[in-house]
Amino acid sequence: MTRERFEQLIRVTGPIAPEGMEAYIGDLSCSETELLPKEVLQFTLDWNHVPLDQQAQLMSALDAANAVPELVELAHVMALDAVRALNRCTAIDFQPPKPACLSGFDRDAFAFLYSQLCVIEGRKALRRRGVPEKYDMDIPERMTRKQLRKFVETGDITFDDYPWDMNFYCCCIFLMDRFYFIPYRWEGAPHAWRNPETGEVTALWEGGVKVRRDGQLDGVNGVHDPDAFETVFAETEETVTGNPVSPEGRILPEAIALNKRQWQPALRDGDYLLALHIPGGMGYTPERVKRSCEMALAFYARYFPEYQYIGFWSESWLYDPGLAKILPPDRNIVRVQRQFYRYPTMEGDDMTRLEVLGDAKADYRERKPRNSLERGLFAAWDRGEKFHDTGMFLLKEEVEKVGTDPYWKEV
Repeated sequence: MTRERFEQLIRVTGPIAPEGMEAYIGDLSCSETELLPKEVLQFTLDWNHVPLDQQAQLMSALDAANAVPELVELAHVMALDAVRALNRCTAIDFQPPKPACLSGFDRDAFAFLYSQLCVIEGRKALRRRGVPEKYDMDIPERMTRKQLRKFVETGDITFDDYPWDMNFYCCCIFLMDRFYFIPYRWEGAPHAWRNPETGEVTALWEGGVKVRRDGQLDGVNGVHDPDAFETVFAETEETVTGNPVSPEGRILPEAIALNKRQWQPALRDGDYLLALHIPGGMGYTPERVKRSCEMALAFYARYFPEYQYIGFWSESWLYDPGLAKILPPDRNIVRVQRQFYRYPTMEGDDMTRLEVLGDAKADYRERKPRNSLERGLFAAWDRGEKFHDTGMFLLKEEVEKVGTDPYWKEV
């Protein structure tokens, strides 16, 4: 599709495409005359027991979309690009498309109809790669069920978390044993270095960042330290100097210098990783982390060989080093933490409250703790302590060592 044609289409549809998409679609085109086959939509609605009156609403919305050829053409090109962009880790600002050429319910329903088109294109892309159907079986359907359940119960077809859901609709997320995996491109701090002789990994923070004396970023949770220190970073042909990050997730105040004759880059901007996401349920153990990561590396090496995935990344409230202070060392939360190289983020404790209390704004003082985790959290909150999301990376060289605390250093 040429830029000229793209601009012609959005004059009709409005700005429904992700920003910057036009730079990537020169090799794409569309000859389809409908957004998606009616029989596909009908099967999905019947399978999810959508009442007939609500089925009629969505069928009517499909008719309205199909009546605008420019919308059909652009939607198909968007779907083709979305599938491959997620795999190549191109940044996509997924927002629910709301075409200016539609109105009312038809406009609100378009994002759902488009998501079903992405399912079709996502599965076609996997079959072209030779990926067996078992890997995407029930992956997009999980989100379709959730969305249609909301529609049936409330009459609202709009999305609650469209960017996250699109990973499923595009068939670009895979469940390997216990965890989900999605391609991810590393950006920002920290960068990591490895000593090839000893295997040791050291992460250094970027320069010019204020850090509290507790090793966390100044300002997280609105807490500032008047005695916060500022990180430094400098790189020459011979050395790289910066504030090290302890694998438990704290930035240390004393800068160190690494000799490049002894240390080599292990994680830098632009490296391909696999994002590890944690669904709820049992089995959150180091053993399952290891098995899942081994399966993911083998899967992506076989079916996506053009990308060199060098390890894993994740961000979660479960990685907060503060949890190790309130839980016994044999708890799985603590055991899993020690398998990763963790680092601070600016995300506060909203996710902790959401996951534990079910509502980020809930008042824990109105609840009775149900387990040791809640007892520890409630007591810490009573003391004025706060928690925060923490990032982690796990390089592929350490996957085989998961279960032995591969990065752990007593600091």
